[in-house]
Amino acid sequence: MNIQNRIEKSIKANRPLIGVAVGSGLSAKQVAEGGADFILALSAGYFRNAGVSSLAAMLPFANSNQLNLKFAKKEILPRVKNTPVIFGAFAADITNSDENLLNNIIEAGFIGVNNFPTVGLIDGKYRQALEVNGLGFEKEIKFMQKAVKKGLYTIAFVFEPEQAAKMAAVGVDLICAHLGWTAGGEKGIKNDHKLLEDIKLVRKIFKAAKKVNNDVLTMIYGGGDIKEPAKVNKFYQETDTIGYIGGSTFERIPVELSIKDTVNSFKNYYKLKKENKKLKQELIKKKGFDKLVGQSLIMQEIYDLIDKIANKNVNVLVNGESGTGKELVCRALHYNSQRRNKPFVKINCATIPEKLLESELFGHEKGSFTGANKKRIGKFELADKGTLFLDEVGEIDVNLQAKLLRVLQEKEFERVGSNRTINVDVRIISATNINLRKAVAKGEFREDLFYRLNVVSINTPPLRKHKEDIPLLVNNFIDKIKNKFSIDILKIEPEVFDIFMDYDWPGNVRELKNILERAAILAEDHAIRVKNLPQNLKKLDPNFTENQKNKIPQSLNSHLGLYEKKIIKNALKTNNFNKTKTANFLKISRKTLYNKIKEYEI
Repeated sequence: MNIQNRIEKSIKANRPLIGVAVGSGLSAKQVAEGGADFILALSAGYFRNAGVSSLAAMLPFANSNQLNLKFAKKEILPRVKNTPVIFGAFAADITNSDENLLNNIIEAGFIGVNNFPTVGLIDGKYRQALEVNGLGFEKEIKFMQKAVKKGLYTIAFVFEPEQAAKMAAVGVDLICAHLGWTAGGEKGIKNDHKLLEDIKLVRKIFKAAKKVNNDVLTMIYGGGDIKEPAKVNKFYQETDTIGYIGGSTFERIPVELSIKDTVNSFKNYYKLKKENKKLKQELIKKKGFDKLVGQSLIMQEIYDLIDKIANKNVNVLVNGESGTGKELVCRALHYNSQRRNKPFVKINCATIPEKLLESELFGHEKGSFTGANKKRIGKFELADKGTLFLDEVGEIDVNLQAKLLRVLQEKEFERVGSNRTINVDVRIISATNINLRKAVAKGEFREDLFYRLNVVSINTPPLRKHKEDIPLLVNNFIDKIKNKFSIDILKIEPEVFDIFMDYDWPGNVRELKNILERAAILAEDHAIRVKNLPQNLKKLDPNFTENQKNKIPQSLNSHLGLYEKKIIKNALKTNNFNKTKTANFLKISRKTLYNKIKEYEI
């Protein structure tokens, strides 16, 4: 169904037309399932998903058209094949001709264009300079006129009656009265317009457009006061708007599944009103899913996979290097499943001695072994009706693996020292940083247990495979660090980002977080600089001198620490990163090994 048919269908059904500006593939998918009539692929949405204000779309971070084409073509179009997608085009792009840009938009598969970023959001001397140089709003009008001639569906953002009249005169399909940035959190633009003032402005804008072309359609966009259907409904009642276009109103959290429900609520507002139900401004956030950060294609695929299997009652094995966020994926699976209101119980199989692990998993009766002074409820029993997260599952002893397999097959077990059978309903989500297939081949892990745990597998990528997510991760961590340490970090030196993008991150996202925390604590003048980074990262700075490179730690503990870290890393490699074997090899306990790994960030 094309956009014209969708619009006609909504109007005939007396339902509002809903358009949503998105910045990620997952958001687009949820928006489409929520019933949006069309989607706007805007650079503002892309930056909003990075955790910064939509205002970033107006700053010189990248060529807006190139950025938009790249992410929208790869991430949005493949996920919403049945929903029309409008391309947000920057008309004043001096790096490309209008003809080439429009051809690129058509070839990519977009059905229409919208003038965004728009100079309508700029005023003062900078706006005057743009107008003088032919890069003002008149340029956007000429661009939209060319788009009309190309047969693209045209949605024009306008800010005043005169602009509306000019856009209507060149034949655009839809005039959208832009009322300012949508809600953008702490860093977003605050809109001071009152609802009644906005309604008066919208009336004037629509009147000017209709006077030139009575057939042009009219909608509203954004505005600080317009965050729920009840307020949008005031415009339906008092102006000629046929619908509403929103950005962060719907897409508050880049990977939040409630986007679908929010869009659906806006789309079906009339029905909700008849039922006398007031839409909550924001639905309950699903825990866990919003903690995952990343907008790269590889992360979008993980979000899609979580979306598909979260509600399927199957066991999942999450594979990935240390520090890649395996636990976050496991939590997202639980909190987006039907078991979300039941227990989520975690046990780290690498930190508990083998003799105690059985008791931790299954519990024990009082007096069942030396030291069992009272009855203990095991993790399986605690997780009944919920999810049991087995972290470092590859470290479980082969003998205990047989008992674990029985629980998965029969859904029953006995506490240590008891003959009473306990029945449980538990979903198992496991995580490991070792290759379990190789462990199976070597006889170190039971093949039948492997297949029971690995009904579906998710691989968390190392950070070096999706470095484009580093700015998003940095922004996310900085916000948390500011709250954690009461530090006001305002900026990061560009050279720091250059180093971050050049570094291979063997410790992955966890290493990035630790380095940022250290740098934030050492930072001066509210800025993180190269000098605040660890020595191994400073070496990536072109200005790093040979004297600095050859500088060695002066304390004995520093020397010993370097050698100990090297010995542990070599031992882990020798033993294929099996921590039990490595601990035996080094003649230390598994707990000591685990603590050393954390201490040295291996």
